[in-house]
Amino acid sequence: PESRSPNLELSIMLRRPLVGIALAVAFGMVVASTGLFPFGILLCATLCCILLAGLLLPARVSGLLVFCCVAMVSACRFMLSYAPLSEAEINGLMPQLPMESVQLVGRVLDPPEYHAYRFRDLGTWVFSFGCEGMKTSDEWKKYRGRIRVRVTGVSAGQSFRQGERLHFCGTLRKRAFLGGDPVELHVAAESSAETDSGFKTLSSPPRFSLGILGQQLREQAALTLSNGIEKHPARLAVYKALLLGYRKAIPPEIHRQFKHTGTLHIFAISGLHVGMVGLLITIILKTIGIPRDRWGLVLLPLLLAYVVVTGMKSSALRATAMAAVYFLAPLFRRKPDIPTSIAFSALLLLAFQPLQILSAGFIFSFTVVSFIVMGFAVVPVEFIFFGEGWLRAIRSYVASLGVTSVAAFLASLPLTALFFGSFAPVALVGNLIVVPLTFGVVLSGWLSIFVSAMSEIFNHAALVFLGGLLGAVGMFARLPGAHATVPPPPLTALLFWYCGWIHFFVSARTSRHRTAAFVLI
Repeated sequence: PESRSPNLELSIMLRRPLVGIALAVAFGMVVASTGLFPFGILLCATLCCILLAGLLLPARVSGLLVFCCVAMVSACRFMLSYAPLSEAEINGLMPQLPMESVQLVGRVLDPPEYHAYRFRDLGTWVFSFGCEGMKTSDEWKKYRGRIRVRVTGVSAGQSFRQGERLHFCGTLRKRAFLGGDPVELHVAAESSAETDSGFKTLSSPPRFSLGILGQQLREQAALTLSNGIEKHPARLAVYKALLLGYRKAIPPEIHRQFKHTGTLHIFAISGLHVGMVGLLITIILKTIGIPRDRWGLVLLPLLLAYVVVTGMKSSALRATAMAAVYFLAPLFRRKPDIPTSIAFSALLLLAFQPLQILSAGFIFSFTVVSFIVMGFAVVPVEFIFFGEGWLRAIRSYVASLGVTSVAAFLASLPLTALFFGSFAPVALVGNLIVVPLTFGVVLSGWLSIFVSAMSEIFNHAALVFLGGLLGAVGMFARLPGAHATVPPPPLTALLFWYCGWIHFFVSARTSRHRTAAFVLI
């Protein structure tokens, strides 16, 4: 409502209860992550809060009390998930590392990567390994956890396969570089034969695995994308990264340019890519006359297949969960609602993986999407949809892209400084050009994959978009002041920033309210 209300934010949460519950869950888990409250005290307080709500049930339980109960239960759930590592956890061995002559048994989790030596016919295989057991002296013990395995001195012919069960003997140590699995197993093996001092295969991969199937489809799609454009290795690397998530082959200089212009996010298979693929599918569904309330039955299996082919990234799964809630709503006789879809997908993910609340990807995804939704809510419809004919479509697209870019920039600005120590003011304008060109690349790429008989034509069309994309990013990267390295901002600054913008988007209806919002910012 346009009328002023002192409890407008609370009334909004009550009109969309899932939004209020999701905010309460996130707040409770974040508070629990600080470690300020012991689990025993928190549990007693939670039980007392629930008991109070039960006693007031015959009367009218206030919404604030319900949200408090939800927040406290969520805090307990987080603390149970964040319990100290047990003795059976591989990461619990960190203080004892390095450890020599360690034997491990487990399975290959991810597609292995081979790095050939420059002057020899040997190389190194690198992959993530799911540990099942470990032997340090004369006794095997059950251990679990992910380990980064490096097998050196082997030929490319001695390949490892995803899902394969292996026995290794090597040195367990802390990983030299940040990111990824913190524990690394270094295995020095001979290329001529499998030895007890190196590795041996215990069992082959399972006959069917969703991850293995996805990797096979991914490799076939990569070959299709290469048809006719093999002579353009740099653009081809960017092409495969945008479509399939192959980011390691991107030349370092191009990677640096995208990073310094704040447009590196287009390489993460996330909501942007899922949204583009979903848009293409919905256009097809609308063209062939499938009713809108049945789109979810066709759209979601195809989106899940896309997620599997691109490696089942967490960011893509989050975006697919949001799309699932939105497009399946008509099947349950419910009106699709974007804020409710976002809230439900967040609740679903946090219910199974509470530690996601501390993940940078989770925070980025839901913060940016929420800001985009709030941005469109406050922008007048006349600003986006105006004009007639084809000019209306073009102007509406440009206006929508502008609102999306500004909202995403405001949402990600402090988070980028916090997690990456980076500030790229040029990203606000850069995304206005990069996103449409990326859509052209994605459209050409998927047409190449699905219409393989004409793959060379579509791949050359993608080269045109890629040329414009790389040229624009290179130009923005060379601008003075395009990028700066900044120290992480204090958490209080982030709190004021987001509270101010949320107040501006949600409840600032007068000039006095808007002034107060900008004071907080």
